Amino acid sequence: MRTDAVPSDRLATVRLSPILVPPASRLPVQRPSRLLLTAAFVIFGVVLGFFFEALSIRTGFPFGPYYYTDVFGPRLFTVPYIIPLAWYVIVYLSYVLANLMVEWRPVAVVPGGQGILIAIIGAGIVTAYDLALDPFMVRKIGAWVMINPGNYFGEQFRGFAGWMLVAFTISWLFRAMHRRIAGSPPARVTTLAAAYPLLAYSGWWVFFTFAGYPPGTRPIAAVAMGIPVAAAVAGLLHWRAHESRQESNPDENRTVRL
Repeated sequence: MRTDAVPSDRLATVRLSPILVPPASRLPVQRPSRLLLTAAFVIFGVVLGFFFEALSIRTGFPFGPYYYTDVFGPRLFTVPYIIPLAWYVIVYLSYVLANLMVEWRPVAVVPGGQGILIAIIGAGIVTAYDLALDPFMVRKIGAWVMINPGNYFGEQFRGFAGWMLVAFTISWLFRAMHRRIAGSPPARVTTLAAAYPLLAYSGWWVFFTFAGYPPGTRPIAAVAMGIPVAAAVAGLLHWRAHESRQESNPDENRTVRL
């Protein structure tokens, strides 16, 4: 297994990158609902991310047996502190992208069945990211070690099923809670707040397409991450055009689907 030496500044970038993403407090719902939803998203992401990481390290479910090295710094019960926060961040990104892909808007409160569908799509967006992330982190950064290396650049395929499971669980729980407490119409979402998650995910897409490791992961990242990026860009442009029409005609019927 190759674990090239990594400069300390690169490790710092890896560790701090999750906090560069706008928080779930950007979700445009009225106070105090906004605070409740922000807390819910963070709690679901951090607590469930930590739970499944610790469970897999101990039992092998759902990601397969592995252990973390010292790359990500201090740990709590074998899980680096930064990892649960990273779960919240990537699921938040996928939440916005999935909404743009399916509902053509960055925030969507939808019926139960539709929410499940969008949560599955969001989990797929997260897993597409992981197809490039896991080999890079193991083979290039040396952030963790797979005890029983698999056939996908040293990763076990069941690990990706685990990513689908965890990402879906976090997203679906949040969507269910959002649907239950959403009351009055949400405040307007700024273009920056809508575009930032897409830009963040797109940045990782570009990075893994051109600098992924092993190099065999690069075309996989280009396609697997590129499809949701392209679809989300189309949804963002559609939403922005609709918002522009509403700004020029405030009396437009807002019940029409974006």
